[in-house]
Amino acid sequence: MDKLSIALPIFFSKPVAKRAFKVALIVGTILAFINHGDIILSGKLTSECWVKMMLTAFVPYCVSSVTATLAIMEQRTATHPS
Repeated sequence: MDKLSIALPIFFSKPVAKRAFKVALIVGTILAFINHGDIILSGKLTSECWVKMMLTAFVPYCVSSVTATLAIMEQRTATHPS
């Protein structure tokens, strides 16, 4: 079984997605205020800004998901070496 077929179900699993969503919510909000704080506070958000903020939150979601997936795979390898 190749690594991708093992990694994908972990990456899309409910526990990993739930944790990544929490990380994205917190880190994405902080990054949105750093990058777009002036526009947010002025209330002049455009649809382009909303898209950029969603993509900004997607980055920590992916980083968290990949990190969790790799950690789970490493743990499984350590406990059940092939």
